[in-house]
Amino acid sequence: MDQKKVVVMALHDELESVYPPLNIALGAASSGAKVILAFSRKGVNILDKRYISVPSDDLEYLSNAISDFGVSSVHELLGIAVEMGVQLYVVDLDIKDNFEFVHPAEQVPIKWVLNEAASADLFMHF
Repeated sequence: MDQKKVVVMALHDELESVYPPLNIALGAASSGAKVILAFSRKGVNILDKRYISVPSDDLEYLSNAISDFGVSSVHELLGIAVEMGVQLYVVDLDIKDNFEFVHPAEQVPIKWVLNEAASADLFMHF
């Protein structure tokens, strides 16, 4: 059986938007798929060492729920993803932007991500 290819695009950095792409990437990697996790200009904030997940307005209860249930942090999930072989990419990041990445990520143009998505077995974006 050929290895499946999954491309996941993280478009946002709000608390309620960061967990779905990480969970999909981890699930796909755990099933043996080759996983590309790409981050948009806003989603890239997740990779910043200084990132603090903040929910959107009217969803503040999510912070408490995550804490109460002992859910892994975004950076913990990223670490697990990297350990499982998930490849991290940043789309069209301005090189003047000052980010301290928690894990290395290769910078690629959006066209590259779309080409990878076109040949993937599954493409999702959040």
